[in-house]
Amino acid sequence: MKALMWSEWERVWKRKTTWLLFLSIPIILLAAASYVVKQNDTLTADVAHYTSAWNFPIMGLSEMLFTVFQGVILVLVAFIVTDEYQDKTIRMILIRSYSNLEIIISKYLVSILALAAFFAAYLAISYAVGFIYFDRPAELALFYQQGMATPFESLVYNLQFYGIALLSSIAMLTVLFFISSIAHTTTAAIGTGIGFLLFSFLYPNVVTYFTPLIGEELVIKIFFTSIPMIQWQGITYLLADQPFMAQWNCGVIAIYWLLFAGLIVLAANKKDYFQ
Repeated sequence: MKALMWSEWERVWKRKTTWLLFLSIPIILLAAASYVVKQNDTLTADVAHYTSAWNFPIMGLSEMLFTVFQGVILVLVAFIVTDEYQDKTIRMILIRSYSNLEIIISKYLVSILALAAFFAAYLAISYAVGFIYFDRPAELALFYQQGMATPFESLVYNLQFYGIALLSSIAMLTVLFFISSIAHTTTAAIGTGIGFLLFSFLYPNVVTYFTPLIGEELVIKIFFTSIPMIQWQGITYLLADQPFMAQWNCGVIAIYWLLFAGLIVLAANKKDYFQ
């Protein structure tokens, strides 16, 4: 199994697509920095939305997490899962007497490792960009927290934010991995994945129009059944002094992961899976 995972890992880094995704990180962060620099002109330094070198990793991630990062996950997973169907190299792996499930698990774990590497690179580069573009105050405000935080407290907050963001992204990766595993072509995987992402973006906003009919409490719960919406607003609620919807959001992430991980296993156990 270790040899299979190492082979999959090497295959990931042989793809130009992987390198392009990682090389896009500085471009994404420079674009984000240019935007928030202008935003700072309208804010005071004692509000959480004011960007400094210490919180730019959060500011540079929060707006990109439920848009750009979903695209990164989709492209990464689609190529890892479907490339070998199209160029027939999957047969070379099967000849080595690995089971369908072992192959799929190795691809899934490698996808998670690649995603974690992307998050780590994004965090490191965001600090570098933040130190270039923004000041380094002695204290700063954090979202939904009383008082001001020190740079060290901000670092801890950033690591917590990235950790939750990664866990929620793994749940989304699991959904898109299942879609790719049954699509068998890159085009079908990306097309279906985009459809699922658009649905995840749209229905939470549509349901808000029904607030007078079904009540605000139910609308909020439905809103936070969408992983992109949890990433957009739910993470800051989880890290607040008084967490809001914490159990619900964690439960939703867990259900997505358990459900689609189970479906991946069921699909992989089919005898004709790679035919």
